[in-house]
Amino acid sequence: MEGFLGSLSDGIVQCWGCTVFDKLFQIVSLAAAGMYDAFSSLCLTLFFILFAVFVVSAIVKNIKRGGEDPFYKKTVQKVFINSVVVLGLLGLGIKFPRFISIVIFEPITDVTIAYSQSMLKLTESQVEEKVTYQPIEMKDVGFYRPELRDKIIQLMKATITQFQGYIKLGFAVMDNAFIWKDWVGVGTIFQHLLLFFMGVYISWAFLKLFFRYCCYFVDTILAMALFAFFFPLSLVMMIFKGVDDVPKWFNNIGKKVGAAQIKNLINAIVTLASVVITYTVIVVILAKFFSPSGVDASVLMESILSGEIYGEDLNASNLQSIKLLSCIALMYIVNYIFEQIPQISQMIMSAFSVEENKKHGDEMADNLMVLSEDAFKIVTGVGKTILSGGKDKEDKKEGKKEDTPKEDKPKEDKGDKKGGK
Repeated sequence: MEGFLGSLSDGIVQCWGCTVFDKLFQIVSLAAAGMYDAFSSLCLTLFFILFAVFVVSAIVKNIKRGGEDPFYKKTVQKVFINSVVVLGLLGLGIKFPRFISIVIFEPITDVTIAYSQSMLKLTESQVEEKVTYQPIEMKDVGFYRPELRDKIIQLMKATITQFQGYIKLGFAVMDNAFIWKDWVGVGTIFQHLLLFFMGVYISWAFLKLFFRYCCYFVDTILAMALFAFFFPLSLVMMIFKGVDDVPKWFNNIGKKVGAAQIKNLINAIVTLASVVITYTVIVVILAKFFSPSGVDASVLMESILSGEIYGEDLNASNLQSIKLLSCIALMYIVNYIFEQIPQISQMIMSAFSVEENKKHGDEMADNLMVLSEDAFKIVTGVGKTILSGGKDKEDKKEGKKEDTPKEDKPKEDKGDKKGGK
């Protein structure tokens, strides 16, 4: 059972979202690069309009104040200097946003990958061995460099290895729960049955979490598309940076299309690795329960994270150490922690001043789960109909036909009524 269940887990838990992310990344990158020059020209026109509006507004305000700033050092001069910088950056074309990717997004992804692999104690070669997806060949002419795509996929793959180990833990508990020589007494039998269902619960719960994680790439792609689309506009709004008497709606536009989009993309990238921290909390508790008394739980925890949970890591001695009450308590604690995952994740992420960006991924996962449940109901309904040979439907139709008709009530003689009157 060990080899079969282990290979089954490795085969199922692969990077399902990597192919979709890979193709969408190329579409977004190439499309953004193709429209960059045209959109930059449009933003250049907007630049001159906003510049003229601001200069007129600054002059009018200065006149009303009695000419406090005759040389316009606090307003027009600053905007003029910023405009020279902005025009120079717009003139660089697609080279400047690619530079932003090199100095901001790619280093953040590198740090996040290093953190995830160090938490899981895996090397890049071990990740490649466990999750086998390889990126599609891509021309280096887009808005984003292929290196950023490769690093994000590597981050997703590193995190997915964690789910492999967790699902294997559930399989191992299920497999070792059927140690027949330990089934002596009613309490022991009940304990092993609870362990078996605990294994089923762990595997199924982490499988659902893995499926949800595979949808998180949606938020990363959306953040990339919005950043690429609004980048020329965010450059234009930089002309008002650090300038006095700027209209509020100028500043609002600058915040929404500038720093906000960069922050959203950073949050989306970091969110892909946040589950490593969150779910490790659960593994610490699980390892503490499944480790024999007097044995360091970190040893078992490392074998869970690496996926090497079969064999001597979880055997009869480990399972015997779990008493009946401990098994019931473990069921309650694990169920409680699964429900508290959003709160745990939010607490951890807030410590690093980072917000999770997975709203659209969660919505997509919820919708797909509803569709899968509906499809399962349809398939089971069709299966029942086939197995019954259509008798159920025929019986229902016949039952409707054989319904007894309502008894006709005798009509009262109107003449009698008249006569009675």
